[in-house]
Amino acid sequence: MQLKKLYKYNNGRQLFRLLPTDTGKLVIEERDRTIKEVFFSCLDVCTGRIIFSDLQFDEKYWIGIQKIYKDVILFHRFERPDLPGHKGIIAYDIKSQTILWENKNSFLYTSDDRVVFMTFENGIKSLIAVDYLSGEPEPDGRIILTLEPEKEDRSSYIHSKKISRNNFEEMLKPELKKKFSQFVIKDEIHFANKSGLKFFSFHQISEIGKYDNRFFAIDDEGTILLEETLNKGIEKLEPESFFIKDDLLFLLFGSSGFGVYQIN
Repeated sequence: MQLKKLYKYNNGRQLFRLLPTDTGKLVIEERDRTIKEVFFSCLDVCTGRIIFSDLQFDEKYWIGIQKIYKDVILFHRFERPDLPGHKGIIAYDIKSQTILWENKNSFLYTSDDRVVFMTFENGIKSLIAVDYLSGEPEPDGRIILTLEPEKEDRSSYIHSKKISRNNFEEMLKPELKKKFSQFVIKDEIHFANKSGLKFFSFHQISEIGKYDNRFFAIDDEGTILLEETLNKGIEKLEPESFFIKDDLLFLLFGSSGFGVYQIN
């Protein structure tokens, strides 16, 4: 097995979400907390080719991604800036790069090419289903009774789990144990495996008492296929800094960059 670097990305803004789609896209949410603006971009997940970049709406900050459904991004607004509750949907088509429709009701779920909302009219709660492309309500409201929420399939994702240093060293060939014995590691190690490859990230304590977030990919023969410093000189431990979807490895570099690698 091999790892091939496909591309790296860094726009200088804080990465908030990376969302690979099942249609070969990668949707990126970046936030600039200084100016309080959010930006959305979309790449071809395998090549890094920009499909659109720096998308914004009339609301510059209090907006986020509710869901991506069949190449339509469902953006949500917030009820109020100081409350986490979501309110309303803006449907944005990746292919045409246009807003398809907007609905101010409360999003519930998607099902069978429809988006289901809850409405409050005259104090009465009711459900409506709209076509995900046109936003037009279904003429027969009874169809909602047959629509069950679609379950999100996460089986194509691999996220790391935490292991102890002892468990980590048990996985290593003798020559690698010597290499890694030189590292002073803080807390547990993030570990994942796929197709005979082992992936590790950990926080190495530096000479000045700060942390360097290190990443390694190792094959069954004990060969290091990839070695990266994801972040350097940080004062707090970072959460998960890599994940895998299908045969792609995503590495997070600092707060604003990432790299995508092909697992062959």
